[in-house]
This record gives sequence, C-alpha cells and structure tokens, in this order.
Amino acid sequence: MFGYIRPDSKELKVKEYELYKSAYCGLCRVMGKRYSFLYKMSLSYDFVFMVLLRLYCSEEMPSFSRKRCIAHPTKKKVMMDENEALDTASDVGVIMLYHDFLDKINDKDGIKSFFCRLALPELKRLRKKACRSSELIAFFDQSVNQSLKELSEYEKQNCPSIDLPAEAFGSILGNALSVGYEGDKKRTVYEIGRNLGKWIYISDALDDIDKDEKTKKYNPFLATFKNAEEAKKHGNTVSNALLNQLNNAYNALILLDGNDKGVYNILDNIIRIGNINTQEEILKRNGFITQNSQKEE
Repeated sequence: MFGYIRPDSKELKVKEYELYKSAYCGLCRVMGKRYSFLYKMSLSYDFVFMVLLRLYCSEEMPSFSRKRCIAHPTKKKVMMDENEALDTASDVGVIMLYHDFLDKINDKDGIKSFFCRLALPELKRLRKKACRSSELIAFFDQSVNQSLKELSEYEKQNCPSIDLPAEAFGSILGNALSVGYEGDKKRTVYEIGRNLGKWIYISDALDDIDKDEKTKKYNPFLATFKNAEEAKKHGNTVSNALLNQLNNAYNALILLDGNDKGVYNILDNIIRIGNINTQEEILKRNGFITQNSQKEE
C-alpha cells in the first residue's frame, strides 16, 4: 500500500519541486547509510511526505549538499543532509516495510510472495535494528502489530464494512507520522496520518477489486456490495468519501504552527492536488467513474 501519496509536480514552483527532490534523494541516502542497499530500493513517495511533515513541525532548518549516487553516478545531485526528519522517517519506514512484506507473504500471492520470503530474513534484521535504535520506534512496532491483528480479524470475518478496516489501517499511518510528538501536536499530526491512511486503504481496495474478486480475497467493497459490478454503481459516493478523508487531513494540516512556507506548499499540493489526481485515476481505471458518469439516483 505504498506510493499513493505524491505531489503534482506541474503545480509546484521550481524551488519547491527542487526541495521535494532533495528530500527524496536525502532520504534514499540516509536509508542506505542507516540500514542497507535493499532498504533503499523500497523508497516511495509516502516516506517523503513523512519527512516534509516532520520538517514543517520542526524548527530545524535543513541543509543541502551536492553528491553522487548509484542511480546517477556521473552527475552530482542536490540532497538534503541527514537530519531528525530523515532519520525518523528511515526508522519508521523499516518497520512499515517489514510488516508490508509479511502481509504480502500471508496473502500467498504467487511470485510476489516468493520474493518477499527471500527478503524477509534481511528485513527481520533491519526491523530489530530499528527497534533497538529507539524506544519510540519499538513502541511504534508494537502498535503496528496490534492494528494489523485487528485488520486480520476483519479479513477473517469478511467484514462487510469499508470504514472499520480503513480505520485500523489509518491508525498505523497516524502513529507513524506522530512518532515522538506529544500533546496537541501529536493529536493533530495523528489526524493527518489517520485520514491519509484511511484514504490509502480505500484507494488500494479500489485498485485491487477486480483482482480480489477473481482470487476470492477479502476486499471491503466486495464484502459490502457482494461483487465488483455492484460496487462500481456507487462511484460518486466512494469519490465523495475519499475527498472527505483528504479534506479532514488538510483541516488538520492548517492547524499546525509551521514556519516554512515552501514545505507547507508542498504538503498542501500533495493533499489537495496530487492525491485528488491519483484518486481520479484509480476510480477511472477501475470503472468507478467514467468521463460521462452521471450522478447516482
């Protein structure tokens, strides 16, 4: 369920897009330095959002350097230097990646499950290393375990609800983004993560509905509407529900007392433009809305 949270680069100013890219490259470098090359290969846009949100909540001003990387060895790239936001996102990402791979293995999804099994021993080692780095990360790992147990129960029961499993997944991202914070800031950041997590879970379920119907896997839309054809009759309702989650996340974002306007503009772009574009792509790709779709009666 990684890779959905990304900006619309065309709507960013040049300096904002450069900042976003420098955060991406800086996180890639920190992931390799703190953990391994294998972990670097898992880098997704979701983790960059985490970095930018932590920067916006922090008084720390990031610094930048020009460095070469394996992907672009002939030309130096601007990278954000190691800082608290990059370190924490790297640590949290290890935990989330480990549990994501474990979930794929439990799904028994053919070749994907096979490769996840091959990588799991290394991810177990990285997970232990992350938990040893901080009590906060170890506690986050425990919270992920608890939420995934809850999700697993919903799947076993073929729970005919979209909101309940989405809420369980939302708590994972809420806890991920709010690691280390306290008081009002923790509650506000948690709400951003919780709502984006619910949005991700629902979007992923939409993206997998046809495949899940063929393979008879749990999907909250299939459990609620019995089949994909029936679920797709409710495209406008689903779209509005997704927009509501993004609106809730944005309303929480504007409560934060950050000072960096450039970082804020990127976060705003991701939630209000990039994610909405992604949502529309998913809905159209999977037949929930069409160019000529009409309002439900």
